[in-house]
Amino acid sequence: MCLLLFLLVYKFIRGTFEYEKITRFDMVLIPAYSTLMMVITLNNEYSLSKILTAVFLLILGICIGLFQASKIKIQTTGQIDKYHRPIVKVKRGWSYLIGWLLVFIIIIIIDLHYEPTLKTDGIIHELLNEILKDISIVAFFNIKNEWFVWVLNVATSLTYDMYLIIHYRPIRQAIRKRH
Repeated sequence: MCLLLFLLVYKFIRGTFEYEKITRFDMVLIPAYSTLMMVITLNNEYSLSKILTAVFLLILGICIGLFQASKIKIQTTGQIDKYHRPIVKVKRGWSYLIGWLLVFIIIIIIDLHYEPTLKTDGIIHELLNEILKDISIVAFFNIKNEWFVWVLNVATSLTYDMYLIIHYRPIRQAIRKRH
């Protein structure tokens, strides 16, 4: 298990410093799905403390998403995809990685608050899940998350994506609808 975790951490960190193609799927469908899951999971949580926590996490997540997007680098390839959209690549870099680590730490802190018996293997399992969700679409759609994970995911991913869409015209062009 340690070797698998090490390899996944390595792949995730390496991928953060490489240019990756921007896709409409990643920038539109994933945030929409996350929003839906946040609403569904929050629908079952009506306590005042959880609602206040959700509001706090949304605000914190927006700040983290802005930080994650602040130092990205984009690369236009000069190529077009099969839908006649330009192919644009993004290198996320240190700010994204630091923001991701902050989100992970926040998730663990909240997990410990709601489940004080969380052990080291639970933290490692959470790390494995978070990395898998970031590098695999299949894992993203199949791993069960708590409401607070969805809240943070919505806040960070929507903010990150909207920042890129607003500030970089090539990204807007790369995710526009087909002709």
